[in-house]
Amino acid sequence: MAKLIPSLMLIMCLSSVVLPQSESQSSETKKVTRLHFYLHDVIGGDKPTVWGVAECNLTEVLASEFGKLVVLDNLVTSGPDVESDEVGRLQGTVGLADLREKALVMLLNLVFTKGEYEGSTLSILGRNPLGAAIRELPVVAGTGAFRMATGYILTTTYFSDPARVHSVYEYNVVVYHNIFSSSL
Repeated sequence: MAKLIPSLMLIMCLSSVVLPQSESQSSETKKVTRLHFYLHDVIGGDKPTVWGVAECNLTEVLASEFGKLVVLDNLVTSGPDVESDEVGRLQGTVGLADLREKALVMLLNLVFTKGEYEGSTLSILGRNPLGAAIRELPVVAGTGAFRMATGYILTTTYFSDPARVHSVYEYNVVVYHNIFSSSL
């Protein structure tokens, strides 16, 4: 036991020196980025951006459209008008996965196609209850400028035409990500 005590004391001393250093390095490399943009969801007309790929025998029966699965490639712009500057595309798969209410399970990538973050992506994975006025979605990953991203999105319906062919959603995004040097 007497031989073990000096070894334990050495480990405890090294831990107290190494841990605070790595914690401070970690906090120095984190950055917070706030983004604001608009998503255009077109489910009909001449140029739809959302396509149904599967549904179950309950989809047509339930108001929640349970079991419906769609893929999408939606335009993302800097303003609410479809003619606003393009920021990127929101691409992925969305399913309706709640028997009682219209709620989406989303597996999406926000691909930045223009501007400061061109070539970078954010990955969104989570539940989107469409009946809520403000919906929160998790950001779970990213690439490029957003490597090691986490964060959240607050989204609201900005506009939905009466025929429900074209909807516009406002996205306010907070992303926590690492800053990497250009040598990586």
